[in-house]
Amino acid sequence: MKKVPFLIDILATGFYMGKIPFMPGTFGSLVAIPAGYLCTFLPVYGKWTVFAIIFFLGVYLSDRYSIISGIEDPGCVIIDEVAGLLLFYIIFPFKPVYILAGFILFRFFDILKPFPVIFFDRIKNGWGIMLDDIAAGLYAAAVWFVVIKILQYYNIAL
Repeated sequence: MKKVPFLIDILATGFYMGKIPFMPGTFGSLVAIPAGYLCTFLPVYGKWTVFAIIFFLGVYLSDRYSIISGIEDPGCVIIDEVAGLLLFYIIFPFKPVYILAGFILFRFFDILKPFPVIFFDRIKNGWGIMLDDIAAGLYAAAVWFVVIKILQYYNIAL
């Protein structure tokens, strides 16, 4: 395994959160919380711009990390988790119950890998590394949207 250059290493691993030896995806997902908070200060187009930058940077960084390290889908690369969960945080209000729901639902779908998450997970390059987490983030958002609608139907406030 070759040494990954510092800048690729620190960005792809979420400032080394992905190098925590147990549950790197879960701990790495925590990086999305401050990123989501910082996005609350931006207009809508700014939030989507930040997301796009993280996504495309993630495609490049995860691909480079994979090639340099010789590992197809390095577990320590968590920029994909950050992008997937940030997608949820951009779609919904950044409130404690939404933050927690997004985190739990995102991790659930990222670990479970239903179709098409599993399809993207089998693509062993930067696109596959990123897209499986984007799909998990979209699943989480869709489920949370349904939960909100059910709660609204029964006049239950969040």
